Amino acid sequence: MKSQDPDTLMFLKTSAQTDNSWSVRAIAVQQLARGWKHESGIFEFLWERAISDPFKDHQYGLNPRLTALEAIVDQYPQHLGTLLLLRDRTDNDPDKQVREFAQKKLKQWDVQI
Repeated sequence: MKSQDPDTLMFLKTSAQTDNSWSVRAIAVQQLARGWKHESGIFEFLWERAISDPFKDHQYGLNPRLTALEAIVDQYPQHLGTLLLLRDRTDNDPDKQVREFAQKKLKQWDVQI
């Protein structure tokens, strides 16, 4: 997959936002974070996925919100927005797994919760 291909970028963004399958949305988020991390607006796109994905199935591990949050922490650890997002998800995510991941990262970074 060529990361500069605008058609692929649009396909992945659309899949990450609108696909009916939570696993497809999560995989699309992963691919965007890997192949387009330097593309303008990808941080903001991942941020939106970390907050707005409608995932509700707590029996499976591929939560698109968690996937987006993990990608942001991995790809943009120095971005001021990463710390703000972790703090927000610690208090406001409806999924316990996402809240716990955010809390764990904040503790690893020695940040007050």
